Amino acid sequence: MLAVTDTGSGIPADIIDKVFEPFFSTKSEGKGTGLGLSMVYGFVKQSGGHVKIYSEPGEGTTIRLYLPRSAEAEHELVSFESGPIAGGTETILVAEDDKGVRETVIETLADLGYRVLQAPDAQSALAIIESGIPIDLLFTDVVMPGPMKSTELARKAVERLPDISVLFTSGYTENSIVHEGRLDEGVELLSKPYSLEQLARKVRHQLANSAQRKQQAAAPEASPSSPVEDRKLTILLCEDDALIAMATVDMLEDLGHAVVEAANARTALEILGKTSIDILLTDVGLPDMPGTALVEKARDTHPSLPVIFATGHSSLDGAEANARTALVVKPYRPSDLVSAIATVMASTNDDGA
Repeated sequence: MLAVTDTGSGIPADIIDKVFEPFFSTKSEGKGTGLGLSMVYGFVKQSGGHVKIYSEPGEGTTIRLYLPRSAEAEHELVSFESGPIAGGTETILVAEDDKGVRETVIETLADLGYRVLQAPDAQSALAIIESGIPIDLLFTDVVMPGPMKSTELARKAVERLPDISVLFTSGYTENSIVHEGRLDEGVELLSKPYSLEQLARKVRHQLANSAQRKQQAAAPEASPSSPVEDRKLTILLCEDDALIAMATVDMLEDLGHAVVEAANARTALEILGKTSIDILLTDVGLPDMPGTALVEKARDTHPSLPVIFATGHSSLDGAEANARTALVVKPYRPSDLVSAIATVMASTNDDGA
C-alpha cells in the first residue's frame, strides 16, 4: 500500500465520487485536463489493485493505492543512452504551455546549436508556421490550452511545411496519438519526465531520420558495385521507420543482396535464431531496445556476426573497435552502404569464411 496525503482544501463530498472520471476537473479551462487521477485509477486497476480516497474539506485528502505483491525477479534495466550527445544547426519550434519546461527545453536546444522558436499554445505555434519561417522540427506537448489540439497543429504544420518533422511529448499515454498500446504510424513520442540527454538524443535521431527520408525522395544515386563482395549476401535490416526501411531495402537489393526486414529488436533476434544471416544492419534508435543492445544479444549466439550501425551521430562507442563492425551516418547513400559492407566482410573473408 502506498499512501499520499496533502493538507489542502479537501474535496467536497458531492464530487468525491467523480474525481477518478476522465476529464473531470474543478480547475478552469487550460489549467487542468482532468486526466491525472483517472490515469492513476487506470494504472492501479490494470495492475490488479484498487484505490481508496478519503477527504475532509478544509483539512486535506489521503489517497491509498493497494497493489498486489509480486514474487517475480526484478527486470533488468536497459539503458537507452547510446552515442554521444550531439546538436545541430536546424530550426526547432517548441510548443509547450508550461513556462518552466519550455524555458529549460529552449536553453538545452540552444546550447546544442539549434535555432529555437517558441509558442505557449497550438494556435501561436501555427501562426509561427504560417509566417513562412523555415522550420525543421516541431516539438509539441500533446495537451495544451486553447481550442486547437496538438494533433491538429501537427497535421496543419505538415500541410504547410511538408518536410517538417514532428516530435510529441507527453506525461501520459494520450489517446489521440496512441491506439491499442501502439503509437499511430509516423508518430514519434518523447515521454515525460525526460532527461536533457534523452531530449538531445531524441531530437537528433528525429532530425537524422528526416534527413534520410528527404535524401531518398531526391534524385537517387546510381548504385555502385561492391569492390569486395561479388556474391549475394543475406542482410537483416532492423529499422522501425517504414519509409527509411523501404528505401534501404531498395538500395541493398539494387546492390544484388537479399534483405530480411525487422521493425524492432525482438523480431530481429527471432529471425537470427532461425535464418542464416550474413550481415545485421540496424538503426541505433529502435522502439524496444537500443541497436547496441540488440547487437550485444545477437553476438551472444553469433559472435562473428558482421554488423553495420545506422545512426544520426558521427560516432558510436564500440563501432570502430571491432573489425566486423561499421557505421553509416544518416543520411546515407548506396555508396556508404557499399563501403560499410566491404569493411565488415573483409575480416570475414580474411578468416576464410
